Amino acid sequence: MRVWQYLANSSLWVDEAALARNIADRSPGELLQPLDYAQVAPAGFLLVEKAFVSLLGDGELALRLFPLLCGLAALPIFWRLASRVLAGWWGVYALGLFALATPLVYFSSQVKQYSSDVAATVVVLAAAVWLRSGSGADLFPRARRAAIAGAAVAWLSQPVAFVLAGSGATLAWCAWRERRPAALRASLLVCAAWAASSGLAAALALRNVSPADRAYLDWYWSNGLMPFPPASFADALWVWDRLTWLFGAFVTGLRRTNGGLGYPWSQVFVGLTMVGYFAIWRVRRDMALILLMPVVVVILAAAFQLYPLSGRVVTFLIPVLLIPVAAGAGFVIDALPARVQLLAPVLLAIAIGSPIYATLLALPPERTEHLRPVMEAVSRHRLPGDAVYVYYGAGQAFLYYAPRFGLTPRDYVLGRCSVTDQRAYLRDLDAFRGRSRLWLVSTHARLAADEFRTMVGYLDSIGRRVQAFEQQATSRVASQAAYGLLYDLSDAGRLASATADTYPVPPVPVDPAFARWGCYGTQAASAGL
Repeated sequence: MRVWQYLANSSLWVDEAALARNIADRSPGELLQPLDYAQVAPAGFLLVEKAFVSLLGDGELALRLFPLLCGLAALPIFWRLASRVLAGWWGVYALGLFALATPLVYFSSQVKQYSSDVAATVVVLAAAVWLRSGSGADLFPRARRAAIAGAAVAWLSQPVAFVLAGSGATLAWCAWRERRPAALRASLLVCAAWAASSGLAAALALRNVSPADRAYLDWYWSNGLMPFPPASFADALWVWDRLTWLFGAFVTGLRRTNGGLGYPWSQVFVGLTMVGYFAIWRVRRDMALILLMPVVVVILAAAFQLYPLSGRVVTFLIPVLLIPVAAGAGFVIDALPARVQLLAPVLLAIAIGSPIYATLLALPPERTEHLRPVMEAVSRHRLPGDAVYVYYGAGQAFLYYAPRFGLTPRDYVLGRCSVTDQRAYLRDLDAFRGRSRLWLVSTHARLAADEFRTMVGYLDSIGRRVQAFEQQATSRVASQAAYGLLYDLSDAGRLASATADTYPVPPVPVDPAFARWGCYGTQAASAGL
């Protein structure tokens, strides 16, 4: 499924394009400086991506190759992890959940670090579990390898620092509690290496986020920060809600681009997770803590307003939670009294059917903001002298693809972003009055604010639509579609029907924070904005 999604070679969506432009346009040294367009990525990930681009070119398949390799490598590592913690078929069940998890399939072919986040998490958990199974002369060789593995992946993933902290603390605490001096020394060696490497990586990452970018990201992910102390009953259920959304669908974002496993009855899986931690604790407290503490650390980070427990940035927690899910399902089925054994098939139907149902609803290829075919069509039908106006939401992807279709800055106008004054878009379009051929290219359209609808309605009023190319997203959400619309604006009668100042524009209330940040980051396609 991961290769299927990769070979579908869908267009880069806005965040991918923004990061890809940084990777393609910068030298390796420049990638270790603050990135443009409010992008944040681990230094190691960026340098590996740059190496692939230098060797294979900056096409989509080259840019997505490292995430694919991370997604594929995580599968056997996760299997080793699950088989050490779970017995029998429950390990196989956990592997099935991991293999079919739709966000993990999707992010394995995205030019973002979410796939390496997952791979790094699995490596650290597997290393910690493997170290706990060592003893005697085997202990220190294992500790050295675990130390190297964790120290290395700290540069490929930023949130793996939470996993390193939780798992490392567990290793040291368990060895101290068991009064095993050799195990304690080995654990402290691992903890020191993990802390030093992740500390250096974190320091570089923090240095590479400007104050403005940090304020923007705090606003963007504010819904993932825990209200603490809780001021209401709803606040008290905040963690439960976020875990329910992680197994189901987050209320922010759309389909795969913002995480969520998409399971029906997602509350059941949160319950199985809690039961699973208990079941593992009864057999091996150290294994339960290795899997539990990273989640606790992330929750604490959300409570202290340091990291959001929301959306795609917590994709790395999926493998941490799937093993307890499998343990919980096994424990409940095995513990059912004989008189209610009829409930076992019901639980199995939910535990197996729900993930399969989610997978079938989101089979590859998943396509979001599939702009490349639209630009191919526009390039093929564009005549000398045609004007091209690019809606600002499409700016990142358009600028990535423009050189591939022979488009230079003289051939197009990149529209401005103006979330507080929609008439500004119409004034931009008024500059093309009298032109017989104007192309409007768009994706990542803010339909909720009626921006793109208003622009298209205005052009349909003052001109005639000659041709239209559209690529629907797999989600069938209009704002994730890509459009190439050709208009004739040379009819004097139509032009007289409205102007930018007289065309009716629906009032749209704008939140003050959105007014400040709505045109920041990826929406600013030119560097420095």
